[in-house]
Amino acid sequence: GVSILRPLKGVDINMEGALTSAMLQHYPRFEVLFSVASEKDPCVPLVQEIMSRYPEVDARLIVGDVPVGVNPKVCNLIKSYREAKYDILWVLDSNVQVQPGCLARSVEALQQPDVGLVHHLPIIENFTSMGAAVHAAFINATHAKMYTAINWFGIASCIVGKSNLYRKSDVERVGGLAHYAQFLSEDNLLATAIFKDLGKRHVMTYDLARQQLGYMTPEDDQFRRMRWIRIRKYTVVAATLFEPFTESLFIGPLAGWAVFTLFGFPRWLFVVLHTLAWFCVDLRIASLLWPGTTRYTALFALAWFQRESSAMLMWILAWLADDVAWRGQRFRLKRDGTAEL
Repeated sequence: GVSILRPLKGVDINMEGALTSAMLQHYPRFEVLFSVASEKDPCVPLVQEIMSRYPEVDARLIVGDVPVGVNPKVCNLIKSYREAKYDILWVLDSNVQVQPGCLARSVEALQQPDVGLVHHLPIIENFTSMGAAVHAAFINATHAKMYTAINWFGIASCIVGKSNLYRKSDVERVGGLAHYAQFLSEDNLLATAIFKDLGKRHVMTYDLARQQLGYMTPEDDQFRRMRWIRIRKYTVVAATLFEPFTESLFIGPLAGWAVFTLFGFPRWLFVVLHTLAWFCVDLRIASLLWPGTTRYTALFALAWFQRESSAMLMWILAWLADDVAWRGQRFRLKRDGTAEL
C-alpha cells in the first residue's frame, strides 16, 4: 500500500482539481492524509467536501503541526508521517495535479532494483499574468531541460519536492523526517541522503506534476527565484556557482568571443543566432510539456526574454544576502545549510 501525504495551507488556485486527483488514483490500496496546521485554515471545508464525495477512499484530515524545526512544511507533515499506515510515502504538494495512473507507474518504478526515490517533472499550466508567464517560461523550459538532463545522467541528486515517492523505512535510515526540519531545502537534502548514504537511485516516470499559478507580478517571480538560489547556495554550492553557465545571455557572449577568436566569425551575429536558437529550443520544450503554450507564443517570447535578461542579476543579488521570505515568515540562512527564524 501507499500513504499519500498532502501538506496544506490556505486555498491555492485549482486546489479542488489538484486534491481530487489523489483520490482518483487507479491503485488497489492507498490512503490519503491531508495535513493542515489549524482547523480554522480556509482549505478545511474544501477538504471535507472532497472526502465526503469519495467515501470509498481511505482519507483523513490530520490537524496540527509539530514544532520539530523551522521548516513549516515538515512541521505540517510530521503527524501524517507518523500516522501513515504504509511504508511507501507519496508526498504530493497541495497545488499539484496528476493523472489517475501516476501512482501505479511510480510504485512500479520504485520497486526496481536499487531505486530509493521516484519523482515527477513539475510544469506550469494556464498562466494568467505576466509574472506567472515569466515563471512558467523558467519552469517549463530552462528548469525542465536542466532538471531532466541531470536526472537522465544520474550523476547527482537533483530533486524538487512537488511530487516524491520513497519508503518511510529509508527515511528513518537517514535520520527521519524531523531531522530535515532544520533546513528549508528538505526535499533535496532528504533525496541526497537517500542517493549518497543509501546508494539508491532516483528515477522519473513520464508523469508530470502539473500546477496552475494565480496572479503574480514579475517581482513576485524574481523574489521566488532569488529565494531558491539563496537556499541552494549553502547546500549545493558547486552547482549554484556553475549556474550562470546554463544561462543563454551569459554563455552566448563567451561562446561568441571564442568563435571569433578561433574562426573570425562576427561576435554579434553569433550571439543573435545563439539566442534565437536557444529560444526556439525552449519554446519547443515548453510546447511539448504544455501544448497551450502555442496559444501564447508572443507572451511566452516576452516572458522568456524578461526571465533570461534578469537571470544574472537575480543570481548576483541572491549571493549578497542570506534572508528569505516563505509562507509569510522570514528566515535567515546559515552557512551550514540550516535556517533560523
